[in-house]
Amino acid sequence: MFWSKKKCRNCDNEVKSDWMYCSNCGIDLTEKKHIHSEIDKDFRRIDKLFDGREPKFILKPSLKSKGISITITSDNMTPPKIEVMSSGEFKRKSQIEEPKPVRIPKVTEEPHTKIERKHDKQIITVDMPDVKSLDDIELKQLHQSIEIKAFAGDKAYFKLIPIPMNATVNNEFKDGVLKIEVVK
Repeated sequence: MFWSKKKCRNCDNEVKSDWMYCSNCGIDLTEKKHIHSEIDKDFRRIDKLFDGREPKFILKPSLKSKGISITITSDNMTPPKIEVMSSGEFKRKSQIEEPKPVRIPKVTEEPHTKIERKHDKQIITVDMPDVKSLDDIELKQLHQSIEIKAFAGDKAYFKLIPIPMNATVNNEFKDGVLKIEVVK
């Protein structure tokens, strides 16, 4: 057995000990190192670099980042050290606004509406005779529509009007008539 020749582990063909590949099947004959042993060596090398001490580098946040960073460091002899750093501008806690009282009308009507189309714009005329001012009207521009709510005493007007996406909306209220201009 001492003088036995080396054999290919794939095809059992006899190969010379200094060959790197089998001449019959072409398999690699060199000894493969186990991946776990390589990873273990890397971790030992990293452990030697740190040697139980704190790292000598500090990662700083990039200039465009926003927020806070909290760092806690400690060793065996001293109490923990806590550092809080903020980067970029961030919103402060805003003061709480009082919610508007909810109006609950006795009667809800759909107002008479006229829509005129001229080239790239629409002119919408909404008749609401009992409404006194623009403060009594709520206009919400939604994704593909405008929601109109208006209050006149115990009566409310409600209308939902479709408009093109990404349209610009301008409005004017005069003598109980709301005019809305929608530009594409």
